[in-house]
Amino acid sequence: MKPAPHDPAPRDPAPRDLTALELRAAFERRELGVVEVVAQALDRASADTLGAFTTLNPEQALAAAAAAQRAIDDGTAGPLAGVPTAIKDLEPTRGIRTTMGSALFADWIPAVDDTIVATLRSAGLVSVGKTTVPELGAACYTEPEVSAPSRSPYAPALSAAGSSGGAAVAVAAGIVPVSQGSDTAGSLRSPAGACGVVGLKPSRGLLTGGLIGADGLGLTTKGPLARTVRDAAALLDAMAVAAPVGTVHPARRGGFLGACDERAERLVVVVAEGSISGGEVDERITRACADAGRALAGLGHRVHHRTQPVDEDLVSGFSRMFGALAAAKPLPGGDEAEHRLRPIVRHLRERARATDSGELAASILTVQARAAAWAERFGDADIVIAPTVTQPPVPVGALRNDADPAAELEAMTRFTGNTIIANATGFPAISLPLGWTDDGVPLGVMLTATWGRDDLLLAVAGVLENERPWRDRTP
Repeated sequence: MKPAPHDPAPRDPAPRDLTALELRAAFERRELGVVEVVAQALDRASADTLGAFTTLNPEQALAAAAAAQRAIDDGTAGPLAGVPTAIKDLEPTRGIRTTMGSALFADWIPAVDDTIVATLRSAGLVSVGKTTVPELGAACYTEPEVSAPSRSPYAPALSAAGSSGGAAVAVAAGIVPVSQGSDTAGSLRSPAGACGVVGLKPSRGLLTGGLIGADGLGLTTKGPLARTVRDAAALLDAMAVAAPVGTVHPARRGGFLGACDERAERLVVVVAEGSISGGEVDERITRACADAGRALAGLGHRVHHRTQPVDEDLVSGFSRMFGALAAAKPLPGGDEAEHRLRPIVRHLRERARATDSGELAASILTVQARAAAWAERFGDADIVIAPTVTQPPVPVGALRNDADPAAELEAMTRFTGNTIIANATGFPAISLPLGWTDDGVPLGVMLTATWGRDDLLLAVAGVLENERPWRDRTP
């Protein structure tokens, strides 16, 4: 497998058109100043009409930019120091409003930072603000009550998906080159597909603190959104700079960015057809997946096609686990505030409260068993290619159904399709913008590797970026 190319030397493009790695190199050469670049990013964020941001933090950002410039000047800066980024509005940020997409948290200013926030700050990245999320992150579209809905920069009438919708928009629209997101059921990969960027869900335990994970059920992990595979790998390096306590994830020597240039031996690649959720896959997305397989076959890899049968037990059990996570979040004002939540969030929480501990335990065991069955079905594959979601981006409001939240949950399940597999297995998965409609709307193609092989996943993703480049496609 031939390696992905290094980011090419820029030919005097505007700072907004540079990748994170190109920006960092320009800082090092003293061709650009950090404060100037961050100020421009803040200006773009202030002018945003696509629902990328809920809150901006200009004073903190400019102060952090000045500190990053000093570190660069004295030679103590890290590989992404000074690069503008953004934090998902589900992550607490000290002294900066964190709404969680909910009117109940509209005025919450945390006293502490989430671990991922502190990690990125220590790496010298400069967050310009908090990116928009659905209420409590509990939807695969981003339409909160506290700010404008997140829209695809390629077609603003279309949804940016969710729950990292604002983060994907911020990257796709050129406001920042990289952004932090999180993924419980596809929340990094679905927005990446809708917005034509790279979204990576790392292996369980790399960032979440071990096999159980930060959410207590092992489904959720943080991860990067970026325009290029190499930028995503560099941000993952920054996120994974220190192994979390209790992790069993193997160390990655040389870093994830270095993995993008590695050659892989002849691989077994399986193109998985269909959707475990029962949602019908749009033929254009099916073709994009097949094309990715052909690209790898052309490089000498063994590529097979295999059906992916509907698994109602996995989907049902996962839905119960997801609802339990929504119900576990405490609300300001307690139960008396419950009526102020969105119908879909209330539905998830009410259903979870009606589920006793035995039923939840049975769901967890079912998901583990069905995830193992999926892994066995594709056990011969080094890489599995599948649709990120089942349909192209849908219009804003199309999935929302306040009058019938149970029907909304079913529609969201059909739309997300296969994304929950990686959360259930703990495997790493990445969405790449390898498909496009005739009118230029991006279609995501998802690659999955086995647990702990984030390096191989990035190597293959880098090759596909080289074979089917998307950098020249801009909104």
